[in-house]
Amino acid sequence: MKSKINLKNPQTFNEKICWLKLYDYPKNKLVIRCTDKVEARDYIREKGLEGLLNEIYQVCDDPENIEFNKLPAEYVVKWGHDYGSTIICNSTTNTEKVKQKLKRLKHRKFYLNSAEMHYSKIKPKVIVEKLLKDTTQPELYDYKVFCYNGVPRFIMVCLGRQENNTKFYFFDTQWTFLRLNNDGKEAPKNFNIPKPVCFEEMLKDARKLSEDFKFVRVDFYIVNDKLVFSELTFSHAAGMDRDIRGSFDLLLGKYLTL
Repeated sequence: MKSKINLKNPQTFNEKICWLKLYDYPKNKLVIRCTDKVEARDYIREKGLEGLLNEIYQVCDDPENIEFNKLPAEYVVKWGHDYGSTIICNSTTNTEKVKQKLKRLKHRKFYLNSAEMHYSKIKPKVIVEKLLKDTTQPELYDYKVFCYNGVPRFIMVCLGRQENNTKFYFFDTQWTFLRLNNDGKEAPKNFNIPKPVCFEEMLKDARKLSEDFKFVRVDFYIVNDKLVFSELTFSHAAGMDRDIRGSFDLLLGKYLTL
């Protein structure tokens, strides 16, 4: 971030996320539970929102226990205790290589680099789930709702992941485009993204899923106009998002009360 962090009196969003990941999350049992991609599903059910969940084919402790012969032609494999381990598979995938990659990632202490120690409290489990595909558009839109004590404030939309050219655009809860981050400022004059048909449902569900937390980013996909839960993220960019700076960093931070 190229600046000193203020942990004694944090003011910005990034500083407050860093404070939480150091002093709250490592001992916060509910945060740890909901960071776990397997356990989070039970939390979703308890909130009465089971209909948001993607279909799970298998959950196991060891990659060797994946029953590949029972899986459909396309599916997704990932660990439930980390981020960045997702592998998209199909009928031509070398399953031995998939198992070896998962084994290498199992004990990767990624959380040390980012000081996100709540990830270290999660028991590793392999998740095999349905591959999401939207027949109405060429890519999945990724919607991330920034929520504070049960109140959605901002929505970040992620585009271009499939082309490895991800762009991030922010909207308020009235679906007004906000030119606050780098991609927003650089967007064309008349740039906009269509408001999702299930936008109000997204906000309603985000309220319910965030009501127990000071801050959580509730992540969704929209697949064929249907809302699908992705994950609950508590330490956005590990509190080191260089795309959120200056007045925008302060704006996001003012809603977060420690």
